Amino acid sequence: MRWMLQGDWPVGPAVIPAGTMLTGIVGPDGELVVSPNSPLPPPLNATALDTDAAMAMLRWYPEELWHRLVFAPGIDRDTILARARYNKRWPKGVPSQTTTQPISEAPTVVKEEKPRTSRKRK
Repeated sequence: MRWMLQGDWPVGPAVIPAGTMLTGIVGPDGELVVSPNSPLPPPLNATALDTDAAMAMLRWYPEELWHRLVFAPGIDRDTILARARYNKRWPKGVPSQTTTQPISEAPTVVKEEKPRTSRKRK
C-alpha cells in the first residue's frame, strides 16, 4: 500500500513534509506497518496510490468523509466506493438465502375468509 502526502503532516514534535511517500506493509502478526514510521491512518489529504491503500482509507474513515478522500488517477473511484459499501454492509459475505426446511415441506397456513354479503343502501 502506498500513499503520497499532499500537505505537511505534523506527527508529534516532527513534521512529515508534503510529497512524502508512505509505504505500508502487513507484518507477520497481521499488523500494518507504515514507513516512514508514522501513525495510522494517514491524513485525509494523503492520496491513495493503489487500490489496497484506497480500500484501507475507506475502512479507516467514516462514510461521511469519503468525499474528501483522493485517489490516484488510475484508480476507478466508483468501483472502489461500491466495493467498500458492499464490504461495510456484508462484512462476512452475503447471507445465505437457503432455508433449513425445503419450501415444499414448510407448513402452510391458510386463513379462511367469510363470504361477503352485499347490502343495499337505502
